[in-house]
Amino acid sequence: MPVRSLTFATALGRLRLAWTAEGICLVRFTDALDREEAREAPAWVLEAMRRLMVHLAGSPQDLPNIHLDLSGLTPFQRRVAEVLRATAPGQTLTYGEVALLAGRPGAARAVGQAVKANPVLILVPCHRVVAADGPGGWSAFGSPEVKARLLALERPPGQ
Repeated sequence: MPVRSLTFATALGRLRLAWTAEGICLVRFTDALDREEAREAPAWVLEAMRRLMVHLAGSPQDLPNIHLDLSGLTPFQRRVAEVLRATAPGQTLTYGEVALLAGRPGAARAVGQAVKANPVLILVPCHRVVAADGPGGWSAFGSPEVKARLLALERPPGQ
């Protein structure tokens, strides 16, 4: 299946977004421009891009209904993605809680690996996973500071 991509600026940094006919398959922070960038994108991709830009500018959007192509993930990684997409904005879960909800109690380390392999940042909100003893790190571009900002975007005012 051909993959097309584009890069665009957001309030939190530049994102690369890639898609197939099945859905969005990649959202990553990047410093580089994509040399193979698509000149035109379907309306549904442009709408996803617009919603990400608005969301990251501070106006939370309904992102779970954006269609994804997660065919490159293992069944367990897809289950972790489903758990994370079902998690309410502003809510956090520990790695152990995600493992339990994904049907693999005690598999917190496997959840950590699944989160690390997440190809669609923000749309599969891996920033909502925290260590049992605190926020923990984040392997995405910008690391803990960007994670904290993403979580802050999702919290209702006054929390």
